[in-house]
Amino acid sequence: MVSNISKLFIWWNGQTIGTTIYTKFFGIFVGKDEYGNNYFKSSDGRKRWVNYKGACDASNIPPAWHSWIHKTTNKVPSLEKNNHSKSKSDIHSMKQKLSENYHPNSSINNSIFNDYEPWKPSD
Repeated sequence: MVSNISKLFIWWNGQTIGTTIYTKFFGIFVGKDEYGNNYFKSSDGRKRWVNYKGACDASNIPPAWHSWIHKTTNKVPSLEKNNHSKSKSDIHSMKQKLSENYHPNSSINNSIFNDYEPWKPSD
């Protein structure tokens, strides 16, 4: 558990004390996503923010909430889970598979241009 002193300075493990106080006095709870992140807006509607559950990582925001928080839409997403949204474990395994399959040095050898030969200067 994160101590109160570390909350003063460390923002990547959750909200800081400043954000907690600001949320307490000025935040209006809007909703919660399937990952446990809480979404707030200011009373005048000018500011929107998210309090992450766990590490502060913007990739943990579902697309519908991303649209709301960036004011692309004013429609607050429903609490029902989308059938087409992926879970964190699905996203992590997909990233891992992509990193395993990415081989930039051998991409020329595996391409349709197998007749490629690098230019060599004549002496």
